[in-house]
Amino acid sequence: MVEMKPIRLVCFVCEWNEGRSVHLEMSVRLKLKRLGSKIIIMSAGFSQADTVNPLRKAFLLGLGVPMSEIDAHFSTIFNEKHARADLILVAELPMKGKLVQQWPGLTGRVMTVKGFVKGMNPSNENISEEEAIMEDAGGKDPDKKLMLYVKHEQLAAQVAQRLVELEAGRSSFP
Repeated sequence: MVEMKPIRLVCFVCEWNEGRSVHLEMSVRLKLKRLGSKIIIMSAGFSQADTVNPLRKAFLLGLGVPMSEIDAHFSTIFNEKHARADLILVAELPMKGKLVQQWPGLTGRVMTVKGFVKGMNPSNENISEEEAIMEDAGGKDPDKKLMLYVKHEQLAAQVAQRLVELEAGRSSFP
């Protein structure tokens, strides 16, 4: 039997660390805090961008994320600090391979957000590239962006719920 390592630190990763990963980081952190969880949440990207765009900022404010937290975010490239995470959730399946190729020690700790919410774990994730994609809102018109933010928020709620279940021992995660 494989002993389950507790998940204490989770990192969300997308391409630029200014959209999807930031949304998940801030929303999941807020939800976990409200539920009394001790899990620490962070985010990173493969490339460096800028700050959170104004429309997503307004969306996050509407969720209850403090303005000071949003304003304090600056895009960060995945580094040693992020590599210490017990679980790394990526926005797209190719990002999983890219991350493990750059950081071989991450094998067994990286999976897609959508695989995670479907109940999979890094060792048994079986998901197609199409199923796994968490669509990027970049370059979309404002209405399409907002629709995607709602989808991202639904994923954030599912991730937070699964993390709380894992933390409480109500769900397994080898």
